[in-house]
Amino acid sequence: MTVYSELINRLKPKPAFNLRWYTDKDLYSDGPAEDLIIKMIAENEPEKYTEAILQNMNWPVYYYLTHQRKNILNWYPFKKDGSVLEIGCGMGAITSMLCDKCHDVTAVELSKRRATATLLRCRDKENLEIIVGNLNDIEFEKTFDYITLIGVLEYQGTFTDTKNPYLDFLAGIKKLLKPDGKLLVAIENKYGLKYWCGAGEDHTGIPFEGMNQYSISNSIARTFAKKELEDLIKSSGFAHTFFYYPMPDYKLPTVIYSQSRTPKDENMYNMQPYYIPDNTTLVANEMDIYKDIIDNDVFGFFANSFLVECSDDADLGIVTESILSSERLEKYRIGTVFTKNHTVEKFPLSEAEGAAHVEQILKNTRAMEGMGRGVLPTEFKDGKLVSPYVQDELLENQVMDACKKGDIDRFYQLLDRVYQEILASSEQIAAEENIFYTMQIDTDTNSEKYGPIMRIGYLDMILRNAFYADGEIRWFDQEWILECVPARFIFFRSVVLLYSKFPWIEEIIPIAEAAGRYQLLTAWQEFDRLDNMFLGITADLVHIRQGQILRGQSKAAYLDNIKKLL
Repeated sequence: MTVYSELINRLKPKPAFNLRWYTDKDLYSDGPAEDLIIKMIAENEPEKYTEAILQNMNWPVYYYLTHQRKNILNWYPFKKDGSVLEIGCGMGAITSMLCDKCHDVTAVELSKRRATATLLRCRDKENLEIIVGNLNDIEFEKTFDYITLIGVLEYQGTFTDTKNPYLDFLAGIKKLLKPDGKLLVAIENKYGLKYWCGAGEDHTGIPFEGMNQYSISNSIARTFAKKELEDLIKSSGFAHTFFYYPMPDYKLPTVIYSQSRTPKDENMYNMQPYYIPDNTTLVANEMDIYKDIIDNDVFGFFANSFLVECSDDADLGIVTESILSSERLEKYRIGTVFTKNHTVEKFPLSEAEGAAHVEQILKNTRAMEGMGRGVLPTEFKDGKLVSPYVQDELLENQVMDACKKGDIDRFYQLLDRVYQEILASSEQIAAEENIFYTMQIDTDTNSEKYGPIMRIGYLDMILRNAFYADGEIRWFDQEWILECVPARFIFFRSVVLLYSKFPWIEEIIPIAEAAGRYQLLTAWQEFDRLDNMFLGITADLVHIRQGQILRGQSKAAYLDNIKKLL
């Protein structure tokens, strides 16, 4: 640990580092990868690891350092004056986020090496104490408002030495909570859909291992089915539970559903599955199955992971769904939560850098309203944008319903209405001010090619961002604007997004037909180029590239595996 001592002396971390309960044994490790990760933490500003991850890309580096790990709880409504006990902090993936959201954090970690990583990673946090040791040995002088068990419960068969280790471990934790305190447990679902598709079990890498009750590897880890986990938690003394379903799992979630708000369609806000170490054991495409699971109302049983809120207090599930836009540059990352109080709230995932973007959304909404467009009532409150939850059907759903029924006239009536809304959303300006000319994307100054040019282009006038009822459209989530853009470009984005998310529409109304009707084809390449340029200045392309390395569902691969089984 001499090298680590030198780093500590140089960086002078502020958290307290408590070794009173350390037994001089680190019982688990990811080997040399942990030394590399600590080096990366020390060489970079806290939580600024994106470039360094790509340069050293492998699963341990990505898993421990990606900002996406925070999505498991960065939306949770912690009390600002609350105290948190984080059990098994690992290398600090969510520790700094907990420090930002709560009054004080106590992080426990059995491995001194990993605890040192957390110390260096959270070196500017004065409200943090890190205790190295086994939780079962530590004597605490206080109780907590929140306790987190993120990827920890499954190992208690090894680290809790009793006849009923999982039950006893949870019962012991309960004693550390205040009477109205909440325990937050994240763990894989033994019967997660990815496992039915042949993905290796997260702890052993062996396909179907959990379903076979870990009889092949005799793993030290154990996961649970939903009812099994709920019964375990309640048997340990907790009166109430509320289940969340992080997707694609609790490690790298981008959207979090719940027992009171499951997905409405298979798109699931662009949820992207991934497979570690690879996809070579798959026998089915996970994304092809979700529609049936959702339609048959069994999503909770097949969700890949659980996040369970546990308490004697019945007031659970304040947030019912959370959407995390973490694939963007930090200043544009936002979260959206739906609450049981019938509100929708938007907030910056990075308070330090993202507040201006949230405020800009409100400005855009007000400006659209000033042009006579219908918008959802929105107010700025406590750093969040708050709107009422609306039961009306999305315009996107009505367009898809028309397609399913083969009602082509209705399909085009709705799209016509959207294009008219775009034309009325801002003043029109001279053709020569077209952004495609001023940015030299196109040198062909043919005004008929682009049609009307809007002074302000609201790029989020897409079908998913509008309610349609009683002949009236109400827009929401108007995040992005560009000046001097053709109305057809805005409409192009709406059409492309619809077809990319629901490719089955192509079989009913080919996209070329729709594009021809609205005169999009002549400038299609230029529109696509500007759209990619816009993506390049808003998206975290390095982070997206990292994720793509982990993804990939090859139909040829799983058909090959089926042939092997046959």
